[in-house]
Amino acid sequence: MLLGVLTGFLGSALSWQINLIAIQRGLQRGRVAAFLVGCGAVTADMIFLWVAFTGAKPLLNHPEWWRNIRWLGIAVLLFLAARLLVRHGRPRRQDEEVNKRNPSKNFLVGFLVVGTNPAVLLIWAGVISFLLSQFPEARQPFFKEFFLSGFLIGALGWFFPLTFVFLEKLEGWSKKNHELLSRVSASALILVAFYLMFQKC
Repeated sequence: MLLGVLTGFLGSALSWQINLIAIQRGLQRGRVAAFLVGCGAVTADMIFLWVAFTGAKPLLNHPEWWRNIRWLGIAVLLFLAARLLVRHGRPRRQDEEVNKRNPSKNFLVGFLVVGTNPAVLLIWAGVISFLLSQFPEARQPFFKEFFLSGFLIGALGWFFPLTFVFLEKLEGWSKKNHELLSRVSASALILVAFYLMFQKC
């Protein structure tokens, strides 16, 4: 389980794309919204890990499936970037009223951003292959279940302080700094979207 905890924590901490989206959602919609973005991303990661454990070869042998799925991910990233550029100046009260009607959107955003990126599956397939080849205990019964449980604990161990501690400090920033952060985040998402457009799958 310790391997799962470490993998979940480090994997979530290094996922700057999801962290940026979670922070932006948190500033616009509240800390629970930011946490739900992280939960959606973790859910997609765990599905990929489960696929990698059970055998990712059938999916890897059909790259044409991922080309179609990837375009959905590109559309999601561009949509989020456009929202950041358009909505960062809107009153917070208006955003909060909208979000109370659709809290599940935050979870879906995190899930789609990770779940529509074929590179994430390849990364987790490589990680699982490494664990199975280097750690004898990884071939023991119930290792998959313990690893996934630890992964969930480790990932939430990153997103919980990010959204309920670090985000609280960011909320004290000036409006000008928030707008700058929105522009930087939008630019980063656009760059990732263009990268995915030209990435070979």
